[in-house]
Amino acid sequence: MKFPRLRISRRQGSPIAVPLQMAGLLSALIFLISGIFELLVINDLYAAQHFLLALLLVVLSAWAIVEVAWIRPGAMVIPLGPLRLALWLQLLLSGVRGLIDLLMDPHRQAFDASLSPPDFGLALAFVPLDLVVFIVISRLIIDAFAYAEFLRANQLEQQMTALEQARQALQQSEQRYRLIADWLDDVIWTLDRRGCFTYISPSIEKLSGSRPEDLLTQPAAAVLNATSVPLIEQACQVALGQLQAGLPIEPFRAELEQIGRDGSAIWTEWTMNGLYGPDQQFIGFVGVTRDIRERKLYDAELREARDAAEAANLALLSANAVLHGQATTDPLTGVSNRRHFEQALAAQIGRTRHYGEPLSLLIVDLDHFKTINDRFGHQLGDLVIVELARLLKSSLRKADLLARWGGDEFVVMLPHTGAEEAWQLAEQLRLSMSVHVFPVVPKLTGSFGAATLQAEETGEQFFGRVDQMLYAAKAAGRNLVKLSG
Repeated sequence: MKFPRLRISRRQGSPIAVPLQMAGLLSALIFLISGIFELLVINDLYAAQHFLLALLLVVLSAWAIVEVAWIRPGAMVIPLGPLRLALWLQLLLSGVRGLIDLLMDPHRQAFDASLSPPDFGLALAFVPLDLVVFIVISRLIIDAFAYAEFLRANQLEQQMTALEQARQALQQSEQRYRLIADWLDDVIWTLDRRGCFTYISPSIEKLSGSRPEDLLTQPAAAVLNATSVPLIEQACQVALGQLQAGLPIEPFRAELEQIGRDGSAIWTEWTMNGLYGPDQQFIGFVGVTRDIRERKLYDAELREARDAAEAANLALLSANAVLHGQATTDPLTGVSNRRHFEQALAAQIGRTRHYGEPLSLLIVDLDHFKTINDRFGHQLGDLVIVELARLLKSSLRKADLLARWGGDEFVVMLPHTGAEEAWQLAEQLRLSMSVHVFPVVPKLTGSFGAATLQAEETGEQFFGRVDQMLYAAKAAGRNLVKLSG
């Protein structure tokens, strides 16, 4: 069957089949009314109503043309041109027949009553014409329906082919992913909205010894120990809350302790996210469980090694602190030794001159200490020196530095201290010594030398001036404070 290449479509809201069906029905009705009209004319019945029948034929013919006119050039190919031509021809026949009847109507024209109108002859002419036009219209409509059905069947076949290809691709994809899930060490699983397993890959048997079919419909909490259950339950509740709030579900990731079939503890890492269907509707959760026992063991070994390294480092720091203390501290009194004091004094002189601040120095020496050693012995003499160091240190500021210079002689460095403050502190220390009760010895006094750093003065020169003041205090009778002018 060959059709003219005329592309047609339908107006919005008017299917193609409806205008074609209506046009065919109207054509059949027109042919039927035409036959009735000719019978009435031949038998000269209801002559007054012939005009109405002719008008009805014209209206129905025009209606059929209007129905087909709803179809617009577009998406399909049917014999629309010949069909329209046949419908116009049917309209023309109906109009001409009605006009002839109107002109030859004996009620409208002044014909002789003895003359018979040629109605029978017109019927012999118009009935075959009406029949031919009706057959042509019917054939064209049948062809149109046949081709429309052919196109629809072809389209349906294409859709079925596409669906079959999609089904095969989906089946291949499902087989491929199932194969991956079956051979993957990680456990792949899905949960419904209640948190129960709907799928779990066979690798669960390798992980915990449980069979997948034994865990289906079981809650995820059934495979976890008591401490891990609240974490997965809270994760599901948070996800459902985000879903109700219209927010995207945030991925969940945590280290959970799973229970093996033999009751053993298995450390695993759980990763979970939302699972959506083809219509993007939330249907549950999808996740992966990974065995991290080896990583946990490695982390434990690494932590033990780090703890051991930290302990060794602390021991080393402690040993360094002891060595540093031994190198900078006087072993008898616990205050700084001479070497450390010399280094600290040189550094402080540099800072003092950089910032323009005063720096003072004191030297303290016990009066008649040799007599104490000779009378009571060196052990008791050492006790006196230790007590003197404690007394001096308790009266100094944190910024001040006390050091044992040697024997019974001590030095005090006073940063940010001028001559007047230095003298007052030395006098306070002298008075404290004179009233303090030392071990064994009923009374002790000390002599003090004091000085403030001068411009362009070296450390040796500075210390020499203080030492001169100490000798001046001893020469003046001891138990005195001498300040360099």
